[in-house]
Amino acid sequence: MSFIQIEDLHTDHIAEISELGDQWRRDTAGRRTLLSDRVYVDRNDPSHYVAINEFASYESAMANSALPETDAIAARFAALVTGDISYVDLDLVAAHDARTEAADVLRQDLERSALTPSAYTDDVLFEGMFPQALVRVTGPDAVTALLVEDAPARTIETWDVQPTPNGFALEYSWRTTGETSYLSVGTVLATVTDGRISRILCTCAGSWDSAAEAAIVGAVTAGSAS
Repeated sequence: MSFIQIEDLHTDHIAEISELGDQWRRDTAGRRTLLSDRVYVDRNDPSHYVAINEFASYESAMANSALPETDAIAARFAALVTGDISYVDLDLVAAHDARTEAADVLRQDLERSALTPSAYTDDVLFEGMFPQALVRVTGPDAVTALLVEDAPARTIETWDVQPTPNGFALEYSWRTTGETSYLSVGTVLATVTDGRISRILCTCAGSWDSAAEAAIVGAVTAGSAS
């Protein structure tokens, strides 16, 4: 469960504070437990800043605070701040993310070979990079037609999603249904715009029928044994 620490402060020296942060990151490379940090400025007060620091847990945050570099930089940081710094420590209770929700819809649509129109922009772009071809179509209807042409449905075996700043990336593997079943593996990079998927870039590493899959698995097994 993630842990967030919020720092609320006033300063007229944000550039110097940013430089201190860069130095701290260089000095603690490979040892710090900070997962991410973001700094926001108040639209109505340009001297008012809020920093949001994310950790895997409270214990992880305490380990980060205990680094000697963190202690060494604290006094220099405080000298650049006007007044006191206030802190708020928050444990995650619930989370809802439009990017992972969009990924869930994409999975359902791939399983049934039909896009849910409301989940995609009207000009959603699908780009497929396959071993023997590059495919590009635009619009939910065109993407649905492409999926149906490929297979009537799919059974998802691997679906590992990671949100990105403007969408999500995922690793997939699935088996198609139909007259001939094959295994497909690859990655997807999707862009989410205002809650709807606007671009799908699919990079397919390969699609194999049962005979090809058996040969590949056999070659991998033989290579591992040697």
